[in-house]
Amino acid sequence: MSVKKEISAELAQLKHTIDDSLSQAIWELNDPQIDAISKGLSDMKLVQAVIVIDEYDGVRYRNGLTADFEIKNNTFKPNEAVEFDDYFGFHGNLTYTLTNGQSKNNGHHVGTITILSNDSNIYSAVIVQTMFPMIGALFSIFLISYVIKRLFHNLLTTPLEMLSYGISQINLSNLSQSKLDPPSGQNDELSVLTDSFNLLINKLIEYKANLELAQNELVDANKRLDKQNIDLEQEVTKKTSTLSQANQELALQKEELVESERELRHSLAQLTQTQNQLVQSEKMASLGSLVAGISHEINTPVGIGVTAVTYLSECVDKLAQEISAKTLTQTKMKTFISDANHSCELLTSNLNKASQLIQSFKDIAVDQTSEAIRDVNLVSYLNEVITSLQPKLKRTEHRIEVHGDENIVLLCRAGALSQIFTNLILNSIVHAFDGIEQGVMTFSFKTDQDNVYINYKDNGNGISEKDLAMLFEPFFTTKRGQGGSGLGTHILYNIVTQSFNGEITAQSGAGQGLEYAINFPIKQEI
Repeated sequence: MSVKKEISAELAQLKHTIDDSLSQAIWELNDPQIDAISKGLSDMKLVQAVIVIDEYDGVRYRNGLTADFEIKNNTFKPNEAVEFDDYFGFHGNLTYTLTNGQSKNNGHHVGTITILSNDSNIYSAVIVQTMFPMIGALFSIFLISYVIKRLFHNLLTTPLEMLSYGISQINLSNLSQSKLDPPSGQNDELSVLTDSFNLLINKLIEYKANLELAQNELVDANKRLDKQNIDLEQEVTKKTSTLSQANQELALQKEELVESERELRHSLAQLTQTQNQLVQSEKMASLGSLVAGISHEINTPVGIGVTAVTYLSECVDKLAQEISAKTLTQTKMKTFISDANHSCELLTSNLNKASQLIQSFKDIAVDQTSEAIRDVNLVSYLNEVITSLQPKLKRTEHRIEVHGDENIVLLCRAGALSQIFTNLILNSIVHAFDGIEQGVMTFSFKTDQDNVYINYKDNGNGISEKDLAMLFEPFFTTKRGQGGSGLGTHILYNIVTQSFNGEITAQSGAGQGLEYAINFPIKQEI
């Protein structure tokens, strides 16, 4: 019975744990939330059945019980332990406390919940309680067996292992040190075996001495024969050694040259492949940053929209309740209309903002991941790129100014054009404005009959004359070890000169900012 009381107490604690969240879900008619909370209870091993009934006797969730259980459920007293058939558990009221400003009312009865377990859980708990004595008995038997095994090991196994180890360590070059001492220290069978082994060692020592004497005589005869052979071989070797050594050195040098050439060709191929991969990765880096930034930006208007819809839904529910209760007044109706209008204004403005962000993101992302050729208005397209970079710009006080003819339209690869604008802006943010809080980036556009002229400059730190000469070189960066890849301006140079058949130059000085002059033909070769 104590086990059943403990389980009933745990079920009551479970009810109190989910009381507030489940009551709020019933009050807000949030069926998915009701199902999620109730299913979480049902999935617990301790819980065998759950039924949730609202204040109008409607079943909102049932699991583990038959449909006719509602009749018996109505006979249970609230907030008390219940028991019937093989089931037992807790039956309690669900009360939702309304909050109005800083004050709270006494709460509103929204329904009941019944959480049940059954006798199988009691049996499981009793089985666990009886297993510990059995485990203790088994452990005692194991301990006694272990003690007996250790005694046997110390009295017999260990001496035998010592004797076996001593025999295995026989040193044929020094047999006198291979003799053994009795492992047990007593006059027993092991001592007799040790004495027999030592006697065998003495006989081996005597045999080894005779063998060494015969070997010494044989060695002397071999030395005399070897000396004669050596004298003959030295004469032949002396004549051929010089030529053989020269041939070996020549062959070795040839192999080293062939291997060096192979390694150089392989390294060159790897460097070329790595450079191409790095250039492609750098091209897609801005798109990855754009995706992360736009996703974060869209969260704000969408979140405000969700809040406005939720509040409007609450106002509609409240209006419906007042209409049902016939307590609706003209003042309350005016308040509802005012709140509804305000919510609609919030929804409209924030959804428009999200739509604008998504449209800018879609245009730029599609351009950067394709080679599509289309008509592009330079000023309008630049503004779309700036909008897509707002997640990076809004964390700073930098600003961008755009000047020039707003009617310049160019038929070109839009993705390559967006890459030019993006690289110019990001390079200024990362490199030029290091330590500068309020930087200014300026774009200027103009055209003549044949060419488009883009002038870009910032008022940042600038670069030295030495670094300016290497600005468009691949892998050159002033942020080495700080995240700079050295490919931004190199890609910019390649796009202008190869994709647009144009020219790009730069001028700067330390502390004087950096200015780019870009020009390319209006009529691009498609």
